[in-house]
Order: sequence, then structure tokens, then C-alpha cells
Amino acid sequence: MNKNKNFFAELKQNIEEEKKNQRVGDADNTTIKQNKFEQGLNLTKEIMSGSKVKTPRLLVEPSQCKIWDRHNRDYASLNEIRCKDLIDQFKVTGKQEFPGIVRLIEGGGDVKYEIICGARRFWTCQYLGWKYFVEIRDISDEEAFRLSDLENRAREDISDYERALDYKKALGHYYQNQVQMANRLEVTTSWLSRYLDIADLPEEIVKAYRDITDIKVIHARKLKPYLISTIANKPTRESVINRAIELKGKDLDGSRVIAELLSAVRIKTKANKANNQHTSKNGLVNIQIQKRKDKKIEILIDKKGKGSKQDAIELIDCLLNDYF
Repeated sequence: MNKNKNFFAELKQNIEEEKKNQRVGDADNTTIKQNKFEQGLNLTKEIMSGSKVKTPRLLVEPSQCKIWDRHNRDYASLNEIRCKDLIDQFKVTGKQEFPGIVRLIEGGGDVKYEIICGARRFWTCQYLGWKYFVEIRDISDEEAFRLSDLENRAREDISDYERALDYKKALGHYYQNQVQMANRLEVTTSWLSRYLDIADLPEEIVKAYRDITDIKVIHARKLKPYLISTIANKPTRESVINRAIELKGKDLDGSRVIAELLSAVRIKTKANKANNQHTSKNGLVNIQIQKRKDKKIEILIDKKGKGSKQDAIELIDCLLNDYF
């Protein structure tokens, strides 16, 4: 009974706080109170049944918040352009409709909340001079990582590269291997591996892009065979990196950057158009590509060749660029 009394007291305090501070007209204040009252009724039913522990929602000053150190978004890269959709939405609706997810910080002085989800909403509130609408959760770091990933996985406003860096950090912090991590995230290991490949891109290549949002999963997949750190592959790797250094600051879009990087190592194959035969640059691997009537292709490798597996992979990757 005391739990419910405390809950209703807190709910009343939150509604009064919103009514006093929300930067909108009377009509929007009415909507907020109604929404809050409905949330209160739902939470009351759940608490009475013992099925849910309440998660307080309230308005706080942005100065009381900080971004979680392991947040999956590059907060420094947020700007008016990347947050334009939220800025427009906030202005139209007159409020922040969905709360950011935060944890309480003990002993943090004036900073009382750690933002797990909602970095763009936080940035937008700061930009507009609004208070920040938050929901307080009591969760572990691993749970915070999964919650943040789940919220942002379907969003286009977070880049493949940001997500990849987050996955790489999480692999070292929370999981023993990729299989365990993939199971926890409910994705395939191959899907996860493709993102981890982006996180391993050399710094020179990352800086060749005008913006990290231009770096895509497909780019890392295409570059991977040329970036293998072996003695045999050293000249090829250096060619890609040197070209990346040349591209820095040229303000090219992502498609142009990947095309330029691949052109630095594109294998000039000897092709016999009559039977669609292709030979590697060193002449040690022979491949024939056959187009079938069902619009599929078959890749036939001549086993008599004396080339290495890497020679075959590089030739196949080069040929597949004509199809994908």
C-alpha cells in the first residue's frame, strides 16, 4: 500500500512539474497531462499485479545529464543537419514525445543522469533550450548496450561505422566471443562479423571519407581482401592506404571514395570473351563465368592452376564487382 501511495505522490509531482515547465501552449499541456495520467493508470495496474516495477518519467535540465561513456553514437558529430528531423518534429508537436533512457548517477554532483538511449533527443533539447524528457531505468552495462542497440538498429540516422565501433567495444567488454554476442543480440554471426570488419578499417581509410555516415558495410566487404596483413599482400594493402591518404579532404561522397580505393588495386584480367575465361594478373588462376537461363551465374575454377587461394579470391572479388 505504501508503494502505491509513493507512486501516486511521485506521479502527481511529475505532472505538476510538467505543467509548470513544459514550453508549449495550454492545448499541449492538456495532452501531456492526459498522457501522463493514462501512463499512471497503466503502471498502477501493473504494480498492483506485481508484473512490473515502475520506471519514473520526468523532465530534467540538460545540465544534469551526460552521455554514457559507451554510448553507440558519436555525439561530437551531431549537428543541426543530422538532427533536423527531430528539431522539426519537436517544433511541430511542441514537445519531446519519446523519453530518453537514463540511469541514475551516484556521487556525480550536479550531473545526476547518464543517457543510455536518446542522444539525438538530448542534443535537440539543448539546441532548442528545452528540458529533457527522460525515463529512469536500473540496468546493467550489458543490458544498457543491448537496449541501445535494439533502439538504434533500425534507424538510418546512426551510421554503419558508429554501430560497428560499438559492437567491437562490446565484444571486449561483455562477451567472450562473437557467437555468444550474436546469440545475445539475436543476429547471425555472419551479420555481426560484417560489422566488425568495418570497425577494423585502417584510420587512413576512415579519414578518406568526408563523413563517417558514408562508410557502409558493403565497402568493408569489398576492401577486406586487399587489406589482409600478410607479407604477400603488403604491396596491395599499401596501394589502398596510399590512395586513401590522397583522397583525404577531397570531399567525395561514399560511392566515389570506395570506387577510387578499389581502382588502386583493380586487377586487370585477361579475358577471352568467346568462352568468358578470366585469368589472374600473374597468370596462375583461370576462372570461367557461365550465365544461366535462370539469371544465376556459375563460377568455375580451373584446378590445374598453380595460383594461391588469395590469388583466386582477389580475381573472384574483382569479377563480382561487375555483378554487384
